[in-house]
Amino acid sequence: MKILMVHKFYYVEGGAERYVFNVTDLMKEKGHTVIPFAMRDDRNFSSDYSRFFADPFGPEQLFATHDPFKRLRIARDVIFNRHAQARLASLIEETKPDIAHVHSVYHHLSPSVLFTLKKYNLPVMLTLHDYKIVCPNYIFLDGARQVCEECRGRHFWKATAKKCFRNSYAASALVTAEAYWNYWKKSYLKNVDLFVSPSRFLADKVCQYGYQKKHVKVQPYTLDLRLYEPCHAASDYFVFMGRLTHEKGVHFLLDAAKKIRGADLLILGAGPIENELRQRVLKENLRHVKMVGYQSGAALRDLVRQAKFTVVTSEWYDNSPLVIYESLALGNPVIAARMGGIPELIEEGLDGFVYDRGDLESFVAFANYLIQNPKRAREMGINARQKAERLYGFDQHYEKLLDLYNHTSAVASKNSRLPKDDLPLR
Repeated sequence: MKILMVHKFYYVEGGAERYVFNVTDLMKEKGHTVIPFAMRDDRNFSSDYSRFFADPFGPEQLFATHDPFKRLRIARDVIFNRHAQARLASLIEETKPDIAHVHSVYHHLSPSVLFTLKKYNLPVMLTLHDYKIVCPNYIFLDGARQVCEECRGRHFWKATAKKCFRNSYAASALVTAEAYWNYWKKSYLKNVDLFVSPSRFLADKVCQYGYQKKHVKVQPYTLDLRLYEPCHAASDYFVFMGRLTHEKGVHFLLDAAKKIRGADLLILGAGPIENELRQRVLKENLRHVKMVGYQSGAALRDLVRQAKFTVVTSEWYDNSPLVIYESLALGNPVIAARMGGIPELIEEGLDGFVYDRGDLESFVAFANYLIQNPKRAREMGINARQKAERLYGFDQHYEKLLDLYNHTSAVASKNSRLPKDDLPLR
């Protein structure tokens, strides 16, 4: 099978990219051909198909210029990128793929590429990594960083009124226009045959705000477990890993760290609030908090596998954070917020604990319990690894992914025989 793998980045920016490359490796290992399509970027991994990639592009260019005409052109391309369409068309004509597996395309490649995929009659499966198809800001947070669902999949003007994107009226107006365009053009509804969500929570949200359940399937992420060797020996620290942004709840974590005794906290990651966090650690003399910086690959896995446990302090509807999969695979129990799809990944008391957002007392109690009861923490870590082997390995995912590809092809075949007005996606 020739699989066209469409995602805006061809380097690791976060969990979505790690999943894209995991699936790419999995399908290649099983004998399939994977054809990537993304943007050109100096950070990209090498690819035989990079000559077809689209020019580097994104909304950040809009805010780097004061030329009103250039801003209008950039805004147009954020909404509908015709250059990306042309590059994708060339790739399709050259490679003749059997199916398109799409991931995140908004703001860069843009949903324009979905129209191109359908022009060539390709079955299209889209893996949802966030809430973009129903929320202009894609993470259900407003400009004040409060959980918000007021757009409800169609009242997108509220995103501008609340400055949801980058806490800016101008930036929010852009993503509002983008959302209305794709809503009116039915970019996703008409051009995607099957949506796949890593969590039941996200699937329920997109169904609640305009998408029929029969066209949204749930399939968790996967890992190459051969790369994740657990270590159940005692250590003197626990870890947070991830991009350092406000919605990740790292300030809450520092509040908690003041009350946690007997172990250091290692913060593994980088991001826009990194300096802010470093200054706070120094100012409040949090000597047991270590800002380690960005880590990846074997170095990251070594730090995590030796930790007592992992914490995930998300303050948004985190979809299905890959850091939890990785922690379970490395034999770490997880303490995480009861937000979004997170509770679906943790069996409370068996391989981790879940606390309500903002409940500092419960979070601290769970952390101190695992620190003070190393034998119990080790047992939970063993349970975590066993669950990862049972549910998230490559072999299990491969069989389910093939079923999803076959289902996508069947839906696409059925839709191709229906009049456009009868497409059963709304």
